[in-house]
Amino acid sequence: KHLKEMRAICNLEKAPVFCPIVAPFYSGMQVTVSLTCENYSGNIKTLCECYSDYYKKGLIYFKEKADEEGFMSASALSMRDDMQISVCGSEERILLVSRFDNLGKGASGSAIQNMNILLGINEEEGLNVKGE
Repeated sequence: KHLKEMRAICNLEKAPVFCPIVAPFYSGMQVTVSLTCENYSGNIKTLCECYSDYYKKGLIYFKEKADEEGFMSASALSMRDDMQISVCGSEERILLVSRFDNLGKGASGSAIQNMNILLGINEEEGLNVKGE
C-alpha cells in the first residue's frame, strides 16, 4: 500500500526501499527510506536544504542533527503529535528518516488537526507538539 503511494506521489519508476522500524515499543515509530546515487541525482546537502525549506513550521519539521549521541531512538517522539524528518548518510547512500508517535500522529491526531484546519484555528491546538 505505502510503496504504491510513494511511487505515485513522487512519480518514481521503481519503488524505493521502505523500512519501518518495528520493535515492542508502547508508542513511537521510525520509518526509513534509503536512496543511492543511482536513484537520486542530487547530493545530501541539497536534500537537507529542500526539506529544511519545505518543513519550516507546523506539525512536520526537519531536524538536521536528529540523533541522540550517535543513536536514533524510534520512541523519541512518544506521546507527541508532531513528526520529525531528518537526512543521514553520505553522498553514495542517503537515509531519509521520519520519527513520530504512531498513536498520536495516527488517526486521532490527524482528526484533531483536520478539525482545527476546518474551524480556521491553529492546526496545533489541542495537540502535544514540541515545536522545534
